[in-house]
Amino acid sequence: MQAAVAKTPAKAPPAARKVTFRILRGTLVGDQLTQKNQDFEVPYDDSTTVLGALEWVKGELDGSLTFRRSCRASICGSCGMYINGRSRLACKTKVKDLIYGNEAKNIAAGGEVVVISPQLNQPVLKDLVVDIHPFYEKVEVLKPYVQDGPEKEAHVTKDSFSQVNMVSNCIMCGNCYSDCTAMVENPSFLGPAALAKAYRFVADPREGDKTDRLKALSEDNGVWDCTRCGMCIDACPKGVAPMEAIVKLRALAIEAGNTHVKGAKKSMGLKGEIATWGVVNEPLMMLNALGPIGVLGQLGNALNLMKKGKVPSPLPFEHRPEGLAEVKAIYKELEENPLDVRTRAEDSGPGAG
Repeated sequence: MQAAVAKTPAKAPPAARKVTFRILRGTLVGDQLTQKNQDFEVPYDDSTTVLGALEWVKGELDGSLTFRRSCRASICGSCGMYINGRSRLACKTKVKDLIYGNEAKNIAAGGEVVVISPQLNQPVLKDLVVDIHPFYEKVEVLKPYVQDGPEKEAHVTKDSFSQVNMVSNCIMCGNCYSDCTAMVENPSFLGPAALAKAYRFVADPREGDKTDRLKALSEDNGVWDCTRCGMCIDACPKGVAPMEAIVKLRALAIEAGNTHVKGAKKSMGLKGEIATWGVVNEPLMMLNALGPIGVLGQLGNALNLMKKGKVPSPLPFEHRPEGLAEVKAIYKELEENPLDVRTRAEDSGPGAG
């Protein structure tokens, strides 16, 4: 007779830890938004996400708490919120990472209070829900579909879609739009998500109207209004890297002849100065971008900077750096072997790798 095997007693689950959720609640009364913070004590374990905790608050403590969510798998983009000072997807953000930090996910330790508010740069409707109409309208104005036209390529290869696939990963969560510093100063700016979407069509070999798209994107509120702060890259949960798409749109716009705008003039002037002198000549860069009349309008700012000792000499030979020959070699390599920004071709020039 076989001896009975003793069963190992089940391990008791660890006691639930608790954290304070400080949520910015908001209600529209007529056209006036009234907001105030409300604290909730929330249990969590290592697997608890911010979205899961919010659902617990709504189900157990306050059914009036309002927020968007759908897939709970970082696919739909509905649960974008401003969490501990950055725009994030609530379903993808674990409570423990916000408390203790997670270097791999670029999350700093925040302590025992998780601060949650609605996304920035968008009108708030209620609690954590924002009005997404302005965000989508900026995408709609770009005509987000492939257009027939004379610039459509007859032969389409699999490799030509490498860049299209990158920006096609956008789930329209609005996180990049929320964290965009340019949007704060200029609400009319198209924003990183819309411009990444625009690049998706400019880079698509099936698009037949690339030239007109690039011309429109070069005007006010387009690619040159981006401050290149990099916030959109960190905010994107899908690795779309909107700023990279914007920089590539700038290069393609200049290549297409859209050199009349200030941003393009500044970019070309900067390139020329570095290629010649190895450094940026700021007084001459302003002259190239604004022209003589535009520079006169900046005299007040120049005088203030001069008082602080922040106006560099316009004589470039006074600032000539070491290694100028290496700089010139890089430019020569790029002139002889120009990079196509629409591909991910390996850089074979000086400093590659």
